[in-house]
Formats: sequence, C-alpha cells, structure tokens
Amino acid sequence: MYFRVHYIIRDFEFGDAQISVSDPANQIDVRISKRPGDEASPPLERNQGVAKATCQRELPARHHDEAVSSGNLSIKREIVGQVLHDMQEMILHTIRLARWRCNSTKGGPNPIQWAGDFSWSADGTAWKRVADNLSLKFEFSRFTDWTDEAAEFVSTKVFGDLDEPLGHQLLREAAVNRKDNLRSSLVLAVVAAEVGFKQFASEAFPDTDWILEKLPSPPLITMLQVFPWSKLGVLINDKVPSIPSPIESVLKKAVNLRNQIVHLGVVKLEVKTVDSVLTAVRDLLYFLDALRGQNWAASHISPGALKSFS
Repeated sequence: MYFRVHYIIRDFEFGDAQISVSDPANQIDVRISKRPGDEASPPLERNQGVAKATCQRELPARHHDEAVSSGNLSIKREIVGQVLHDMQEMILHTIRLARWRCNSTKGGPNPIQWAGDFSWSADGTAWKRVADNLSLKFEFSRFTDWTDEAAEFVSTKVFGDLDEPLGHQLLREAAVNRKDNLRSSLVLAVVAAEVGFKQFASEAFPDTDWILEKLPSPPLITMLQVFPWSKLGVLINDKVPSIPSPIESVLKKAVNLRNQIVHLGVVKLEVKTVDSVLTAVRDLLYFLDALRGQNWAASHISPGALKSFS
C-alpha cells in the first residue's frame, strides 16, 4: 500500500532549495521546499514551505483487500496511524537537522502550520483520502476574574518595586511551550520552580542569599525539605507551613523527568503529565507568594493542594 502526506510549514528560510531525503528501511521519502506562490488555500504567508512525504508499507492481507474492495481505509487502524506518525517524524527530523546544520535561529519546535491531506493508494497512481483523519481537541479555560481587589492591587503596586516574580514569568513561557514541545515545557517548568524557590528563600533570609547565588544549589526537593520553614514566623491553621504533599510528589516526578531529558535526551511525555507539572509548579509559586504576605495568592492554589492545610 502507498501513502502520502502534505504539510505547510512555517519559517522556511532556505530560499529556492529543495531538501530531499530517503529512508530505504522504512520506505519513506521526504521533500521540503518553498511553498508555491500560486497556492491560494490556505492563504499564502511569508516564508512558508511545503513538506511532503510518501511511504510504501505492507498491510495485513485482510486490511489490504478490504480497503481495495470498499475504497475506504481508516486512520483508526493502528498500522495506518503508525504510517502517518512515521512520515511526520521524518519530516520534523529533517527540518531539525537542516536548521542545525545551517545555523538557523528561526522557527519553533513544531514547524507544521497546516496539515494537508493524508492519502492512500493501492497502486501509487489513484489516490483516496484516508478516512477519519480528523482530530479536534478543545481546551477550555476559565477567564481570569478581574475583581475590585485586583484592580486596586495593580493600581497601587504599579508605581512601586513589586513585580511579578521571575518564577511566574518562566512558568508562563513553559505554558506557552506546552502547545508545541512537551519536553521544553516540562524542563522550563522545573526551572521556574527552582528559580521561584531560590528567590523566595533569598528574600526570606537575605543573609544567606550569597549561598544561593555563588554555590551550586542542591536538588529542588532537598531544598524544599531542609528549608527552615519554622523560622518564617508564619502559621497556617496553627501549623508550621510546609510544601503540600500533592505538590511535592509531582515536583519530585518532574525533577526526575527533567534529569532524564537533560542527560538522556529522549523521554516520552504525555500531555496530562506535563499539565500536572505545570499545575504543581503554579501551586508552589502561589504558595510561596502567600508566605510572602500576598494573601490573595492562596485563592490561586488548586483545591487538591489546599486540602493539605485543612
């Protein structure tokens, strides 16, 4: 069986060059070039390219015969979905290598901007679209409540030295990366937690900030466990504060995953795993904000973490 896929990619900066590669073992051919100027749909944008891949893959006899007789082949069949995955991965790998070799600084982790057709053919001549090749994912998020208290906070603090802590800024970048690159999102989220905690510790005990600035930091979990919480002079429900166990558990897993990514380079991540890490880091940062005296921050801690204080 023959397959082909067509993508429109962003940030193609190789001029009129045509990048062609072949993988004989997997019978995949890839060709990447500048998008023709006469294409009208979707609307042509600056520096767009076209990535095409073809593949020949043997299907089980019954799947092959059923597709030929019915004229229908669904992406729901595991082997068909695997073909699409293999072609897409080879396209992305090719683009990464081209950018690296040419010292390209443009483009995000996922250069695919539009997914064109995914087709199959029994003879490599007459093509039909693969059925069920449509995946919709709706992500719902609530709007941030703009309250009178929030308005007063901004209007009174905007002229002072108080600013959004760096940890929150890094976490925001991690959340943006989550859409295109789960590895980058997780690594940056852990960095946000480490930076956020070190900044908090430095402010809580200014006499020790030179240790945090000049010496290698111990692992995040160790810092959280050995930090002298009792010396903060703060009680939560008459108890000395400590990192809620749900947060600590996820952060521990996140640090291990980050270390695997950094040292081994290849780690399979799921969206739900990265989402749990982003939530845990956000909870940690707002928990630290609350300990700084920003009482409003507690309202942004997730319900699961808040239960630890009851």
